[in-house]
Amino acid sequence: MPELQIPLAGFGPEPRPLPKGHKAFERLVGKIEEARRALDAWAALLTPYQAQYTRDLVPLHAAARALRVRFLGRLDRAMLEKGLTRTERRDVAVAIAEMAAALLAEGDDEELRALYQRYAEEDYEDRVSRVQAAFEEGYGKDPGRDPLEAMFGQDAHESAGTEGEDGRPSKAHRKAASEQARIRQSIRTLYRKLASALHPDREADPARRDHKTALMQKANRAYANDELLPLLELRRELDPAQGAWVGEDEEAVKLYTQALKRECAALEAEVRRTEEDFRMRFGVDPLAPLTPGNALRLLAAEIKEARALAADLKEELACLEDGAYLKRWLRAVRDESF
Repeated sequence: MPELQIPLAGFGPEPRPLPKGHKAFERLVGKIEEARRALDAWAALLTPYQAQYTRDLVPLHAAARALRVRFLGRLDRAMLEKGLTRTERRDVAVAIAEMAAALLAEGDDEELRALYQRYAEEDYEDRVSRVQAAFEEGYGKDPGRDPLEAMFGQDAHESAGTEGEDGRPSKAHRKAASEQARIRQSIRTLYRKLASALHPDREADPARRDHKTALMQKANRAYANDELLPLLELRRELDPAQGAWVGEDEEAVKLYTQALKRECAALEAEVRRTEEDFRMRFGVDPLAPLTPGNALRLLAAEIKEARALAADLKEELACLEDGAYLKRWLRAVRDESF
């Protein structure tokens, strides 16, 4: 919100003191506006990101997968060739099983399953169960639980504890319910004042009537969603000269602040959910510092890396036709495992 204009001493009326708590209110307004901008930025990013992802990265991933499958085929053929020691054949079998498992984790394939089972001597489902069991033993059943799910679960737990021993709502629950009722009443009072000022039927000028109709629609949406800030913004738009706090006492500001805390928490949760959905949709590294501002740069870097990987795979696949190179490759793989 814009700063209130303070007249010079001795000129004009003395400014009306701001209610206590208005600074906390203004900070919440700033956080809400920041969350809104973030949601708008994510929405604006989706179309160009999707276009570049589909045009450039998806084909590269498909090409790399096809090359890795061919790589596995080359290793499989090597098991039928002469010249490999028993240790080297064991290393080839391990490499085939691990590569097949990695490819199956990206997408199911019947031939890859058969190849994995042949060299790992177990079904792929058994491997998944074994890895999951080891993971749960070390880290718990759900260490990567979604933060929003955890929050909702906590809410459910808190809701379950809102009753006292006699089955009646607890004192804290009654207080929260009373506060929420007062917040809704303050929103309802503000809405009614706006509805009275914005009623299109009371406006004779056609242009102003259309403008008031649009504003009234905004007020209706905000009221239907229990949103306070859009109603306050509409009030100021109707009469910018009155300032943000004219006619408001300390109790009203306190209620408005509580209402904005709820709105701010809901918006910030939506921003987190939007980012998480974006990461899952496009397979973005969960640890990458992703923002709407750097997402396209990260995508360009990923495309560059995918091109380099495809080129390396092509070169290495050609080299593997040489039996001597295959032995060197196996030694390198063995050294990396220690």
